[in-house]
Amino acid sequence: MWSEAHNALILPATRQHRPVLRALFELYAHDFSPLTGADVDEAGHFTSEDFLSDAWWDAQGEDFHPFLLRVNGHWAGFAWVMVGSYVAPGRARSWLMEEFFILRKYRRRGLGTWFACALFDRFPGPWEVGQLDDNHAARAFWRRVIGRYTGGRYQELRADNARWQGTVQRFVSRPSR
Repeated sequence: MWSEAHNALILPATRQHRPVLRALFELYAHDFSPLTGADVDEAGHFTSEDFLSDAWWDAQGEDFHPFLLRVNGHWAGFAWVMVGSYVAPGRARSWLMEEFFILRKYRRRGLGTWFACALFDRFPGPWEVGQLDDNHAARAFWRRVIGRYTGGRYQELRADNARWQGTVQRFVSRPSR
């Protein structure tokens, strides 16, 4: 899927993209480290050598939908869409924006909004998007994106369970256009 406005391409990620996903996830983990307190290991990585191993990938099954984002032929971000619920784990099934990352170079240009909305369109139905309590920038981003996408028709809840602790926006995406 191309966006003429952003010259962007969304690619379904495969196991062969593992090195790219790991490299981008390292940058994502670095961005999050002030919030999570994470440190790098002895080799200087946030992720282990077996990050996204075949065994892990197999365990995700059909409920795992990883995507990569390219802009002008360069990697620009990733997203992982999964099935589950932050608010009612084990009792509800929604699309989850499990992970979402845009490289700093590409932020504040509308690309993240376009990427998120393209994924919402790709997976019609109920959605939940969660943010860590201390991630004020992410909460502002998701409120703005989801608010525009839904015309303000979404709920904001607080989850506090074994699956998720933090803010969650719930809404229903419209079918693909």
